[in-house]
Amino acid sequence: MPRKSKSKLALVLQSNPDGQPIAGVGSGVGLEFIKAYFPEAQNIIRIASAYFSLVGYKLGRKYVASEVQFQILVGREEGKHVRATVIDEITADLGQCDTNLWRTVFELVERMKSGRFIIRDAREMQVPFHCKFYICDSKLIWHGSSNYSRRGLCQSAEQVSVSHDSERICLFTNWYDDVAQNAQDLLAELIKKLEDWLNLATPFEVYLKTLFLLNNLAEYPLCLGAYSPVYYQKGVIARAIRQANEYGGALIIAATGLGKTVIGAEIALRLQPIGRTSLVILIAPGGVRENWEQQLENRNVYFKFFNIDLLFRKASEESRHLTTQLEKLLQRANDNTVILIDEAHFYRNELLREKSKRGKSLVYERIVPAVKAGAKIFLLTATAYGTDYLNLNSLLYLLPHRFYKPNLLEEQIPWEIIDAEEFSRLPIVTILGLPHVLQMARNRGDIDTNGRTFIQFGDERRYLPKSLKLYSLRYQLFLQPELQAAFDRHCFDQAFKSPHKWFDDDKMALCESAIDTVYNASLTNWLSSPVAMAYSIEQNLATLSSCEQTEDFSQLTLNLWEQSATNIHNQEHRSFNVLDIQNRSHKTPMYISLQERRNTLIPLLARLRQSNYTDDKFLKLQNIIEEHCLDTRGKVIIFVKRYLTAQYLLSMLERTFSEALRIGCTVETDEGNPRLKAGLQRFEVLKQFSPRSHNYNASREYDVLICTDADGVGVNLQDADTVVNYDPPEGADELFQRAGRVLRMTANSERVVQFYTLVPLIIDQTDSLSRVQNDICKRFTRIAHRHNKSKRILGSGVISEEEHSEITLDSDLDVEQLTRDSQFLKDIGGLGAESMLTHVAVLEQYQSRAEELPEYLLSARNYSKPQPRIFVLLKYESKYFPILFNLSSKKLEKQDELAILDLIACVESEPCAAIQAAEIEKIANQAARAWCDFENISIDQVSKICGLYLVPLDKTAEINRLLNDTSNDEE
Repeated sequence: MPRKSKSKLALVLQSNPDGQPIAGVGSGVGLEFIKAYFPEAQNIIRIASAYFSLVGYKLGRKYVASEVQFQILVGREEGKHVRATVIDEITADLGQCDTNLWRTVFELVERMKSGRFIIRDAREMQVPFHCKFYICDSKLIWHGSSNYSRRGLCQSAEQVSVSHDSERICLFTNWYDDVAQNAQDLLAELIKKLEDWLNLATPFEVYLKTLFLLNNLAEYPLCLGAYSPVYYQKGVIARAIRQANEYGGALIIAATGLGKTVIGAEIALRLQPIGRTSLVILIAPGGVRENWEQQLENRNVYFKFFNIDLLFRKASEESRHLTTQLEKLLQRANDNTVILIDEAHFYRNELLREKSKRGKSLVYERIVPAVKAGAKIFLLTATAYGTDYLNLNSLLYLLPHRFYKPNLLEEQIPWEIIDAEEFSRLPIVTILGLPHVLQMARNRGDIDTNGRTFIQFGDERRYLPKSLKLYSLRYQLFLQPELQAAFDRHCFDQAFKSPHKWFDDDKMALCESAIDTVYNASLTNWLSSPVAMAYSIEQNLATLSSCEQTEDFSQLTLNLWEQSATNIHNQEHRSFNVLDIQNRSHKTPMYISLQERRNTLIPLLARLRQSNYTDDKFLKLQNIIEEHCLDTRGKVIIFVKRYLTAQYLLSMLERTFSEALRIGCTVETDEGNPRLKAGLQRFEVLKQFSPRSHNYNASREYDVLICTDADGVGVNLQDADTVVNYDPPEGADELFQRAGRVLRMTANSERVVQFYTLVPLIIDQTDSLSRVQNDICKRFTRIAHRHNKSKRILGSGVISEEEHSEITLDSDLDVEQLTRDSQFLKDIGGLGAESMLTHVAVLEQYQSRAEELPEYLLSARNYSKPQPRIFVLLKYESKYFPILFNLSSKKLEKQDELAILDLIACVESEPCAAIQAAEIEKIANQAARAWCDFENISIDQVSKICGLYLVPLDKTAEINRLLNDTSNDEE
């Protein structure tokens, strides 16, 4: 807020022949009378005033003889507050930043202890107390409107007149003494408060007070059904509110199961009371709508829900069209709008779309202008990283752009990073991983009698899985020699490659290459299932080469199918007609002739249709299900990439396990074509598979669930404890989302979760000249590489490069390794989630102590940096601002809040450095003035809550000498 200039009203004085004022009006009239008449007092000065302030006392004390006794009767006009309010009003000056008060307060306490200063509160008397007069011994009295405060003495226009009439003086004195006998004595309590401030606080108390004020969340009443945030969520929420105030939003990455919905709903709620939120626009997958509605509606937050895929669609002229409604709301967005985007990783490729010139991003065209118009935006996801760092920059582009000043010209540029370390350090990003939460719980002492770490949700204890068992199972690809040879002979190559742009993390640049979409799709189908591969061969044989595309194409292809139909067990292809073949064919011609491909592929298709092969991959799945469903009565989730594979597994598993197990599937067949079931149907399948996580009463539960990645986002399926990656995912985000369906908290302290990834044995071949073998190896290497980059952000992995590995989440050794020693967080510089949660854990442990700390604290401590600095926590317009001031350069240093907290963090036993309190106050005020100048804010609107002098090791004596040499008197 710009500083407002204030003009003083003229001071007018009427003086006697000796030059002393006898009446006056205007700003500063009170101080003129103090200068003139306080020196005449030899015994007692009696003051009746609505207010008494320490700065007011400092203004007058130099004019009073040391042996004179002050008697002050305080009584604010309203006359309705208790004595604690009077004390707080007096001590409020300890936080002002314009005047150094330490020596004044020290002298005042000495007066109080020696009986030369008495203060009483007249507020609780039956009659309101409005008096303002000053009596010096029995010599004179002046009265008017001037309070004994800086405002009353110097700033406000007041009127005062003096009287030497002995009868009047006696009358006022007797009345004053009678009232004082019945007023509340404030001396003992005020001495205690002032001495606490004079005697430096410990460095830990400053750190704790800062944590409390930056992270403390007021309790809000919630309706039944709304979950109260737990301690680790509170830290994220408090930080998000500050990020909204400073940056306009945030990207919050929280591992699945840690309550992004509660975090987002609380952010929306807490932005409402301060009058800035009239509407919340919620953009999220349909599968999580019910959870969001429960949390927002039961917080009385007004919101509009839109499915996350609407931003990809073009608007319609029909006003009731949902895309049109969303677009219009975004166009009307202002600083009273909050945009919440759950599972924001859906938009991770938008920057690639724009950079590769495939077209303008509709997502950016709609969201970015709304944010520029002032809307607050919060992106929530468990998996920001999918395939490359451009994924992260795509999400960062949606956030409010930062200000940049090249050549003194200010412009806004998007946030951008080049690696995971830089990403995690961004002040606009918050990361919350499973190991971080567990470490925080252990720091709190939340460990049961069996040594298990739990998370406290109200009265309920919840546990993350005791361990994660990661398996990499090898299987033999069906028809491997024959199909490998077919791939290597280019039977699945298209004639003309397609241009493809992709982002290279190592080069941090957009690269361009040519890809064979037919080859890649066929390879994916081979890695998936026999029926998917059969479909690829059918498409292949329905497509001519570039040389064969003649007018006889349709008849030629039909003749080839009719000739081979008798060799295929599945007779459905006898009924193919020309239209069937044209619809089934690829859109691009093949590389080699149809006749050459036919000679190789027709026999393979016949074997696939006759099941004349061994599907070792399915046998591995069968063993997993037998172990975890039949032997231990658990549940298994199977993720596939192809709808055909889902139907294949459904048929095979129902045939294999008959009545022993009930199999659920989110894919159905419609007129022979597989497709996803409708949203409500899929949701019903998920509830029947995991009824307890959905509070659903299922008549009969599914034991096994076959699904695609369409149901791998935001769905709670923790009734299961086993996940099978039957088909490999493309990105790390899909991998972590799959794991997130079961990697959630439950009441079972002994729960163990298994993750299986099925990997073809062909990747273990060495010195292979086979092109397809090398391509399969590259696929799985790429998956592992992307997984490792993502786990560096989240702090834990979900696949193993070994045949079997195990992560014991809450053992001391493994958590230390995951959060400190390993590459997982070493690569992000130890900041981000680890830093934030470490501070929140300290606050949780010392919450009650933090609530009892004095309002204003000063301290000093040694630290390892070479230059002296001072940390100051300022309060302006009910908001708190942590600042750092370098005493060597005499400049403010721009630091993220977490970096400042890391700098001042210390243990409870941290000793104070031997720096005089008066000097700490002086440089804290100097830092505050620098901040006010930079922000163009009037200093009298700012309070300093805490000040911590950071003294380089072994330089305490040197700094004290420097401070003493440059020290000026307070006056």
